[in-house]
Amino acid sequence: MPCTKFRQNPTPDPYPTLFHSNVHIVQALVSLNLGGSELVAVELAEFAIRQGHRVTMIAADGPLGSRVRRAGIEHLDWPIGDKRLGTLKYISKLAKWARAEMPDIVHVHSRLPAWITHMARHRTLGAERPPWITSMHGHYSVSRYSGIMARGDRVICVSNHVRDYTVRNYPGVDPSRISVIHGGVCDQEFPFGYRPGQDWFETSYREFPQLKDRRLLCLPGRLTRWKRHPEFIHLIARLSRQLSDIHGVIVGDGRPGSGYRHDLEALTRKLGIVDQVTFVGPRTDIRNWMAASEIVYNLSNSPPEAFGRTVPEALYLGVPVIAWNHGGVSETLASLFPGGAVAPGDDKALLEKSLAFLEARPSVPKPNAFRLDESMHATMAVYMDAVRTG
Repeated sequence: MPCTKFRQNPTPDPYPTLFHSNVHIVQALVSLNLGGSELVAVELAEFAIRQGHRVTMIAADGPLGSRVRRAGIEHLDWPIGDKRLGTLKYISKLAKWARAEMPDIVHVHSRLPAWITHMARHRTLGAERPPWITSMHGHYSVSRYSGIMARGDRVICVSNHVRDYTVRNYPGVDPSRISVIHGGVCDQEFPFGYRPGQDWFETSYREFPQLKDRRLLCLPGRLTRWKRHPEFIHLIARLSRQLSDIHGVIVGDGRPGSGYRHDLEALTRKLGIVDQVTFVGPRTDIRNWMAASEIVYNLSNSPPEAFGRTVPEALYLGVPVIAWNHGGVSETLASLFPGGAVAPGDDKALLEKSLAFLEARPSVPKPNAFRLDESMHATMAVYMDAVRTG
């Protein structure tokens, strides 16, 4: 969804177009599923299209695919992130495509696509090789396989925390090639004070009648163990002993074939709170779920969040956030909502702060940092520098 979607009469772009002529930008990633790195790639592609550039997205199709094609972005439905031997065929296929299409920039967002594009790039003639940009979206395991993400002509880190992690664990990376560009939020997509319409509430109550007349506490994010859903479920159990009207909502889905959700549902049964926790699955209306909640949580640990985009998104809506104060989230909270920070792993402080917020909801200052347009322009500046200097 482009940031101009809600503007009836868009104001002129306050930033000049950085390139003097149109360029062809490739965004390469595993898939177009719902996730932080995927959304960043799509937002960059939409932004470049609005700037008049040509964009090709190379990724397996997914829920974001219709949005990509609707924006006029060319989509190659190539699963270059599939971890199977057959994926290697895309090296020659991509090299052939690149020789014909002559992209000006290749920006990769995950490890196997980075290897595929890196090897394809070296099959082209030297003069035809476009600048190759990598984004460190997380705490990749320290290995030669992961090290590909630190080998870009330019390396973008999504927080100062991730930059420090990259420099510390990949000593071969030249710090001068690293740029820290935090994720950004579109204030038209996440307007301050937004509330879902009555139709949304009625539809949601029909699907999940147990939510009606309850105060919602929301944990958004993929169902993966490092998001620490058990801590959230235990918190709901402790809160429900004192407050009868609270209800935990877990937004997101797990990997196909994973038994993690089954384990979490078993935990709710063990704690006797099946009726106080609802798994709503993957949602494209996550804005509404966060805006309808009393509190949004981020409890990721081991490793902490590299950035954690749902934290600034919730704060842009004016919804209080409670999160462990480490990783990229600590940078967001320090700037936008320091009162939501809790020492990592301090379950007692987590409970006390939650009770305090539910007793008297704190006011969230209207954010003035982590804006999407600033993030997009900063990335385009990295592209321009790479094209200019090689």
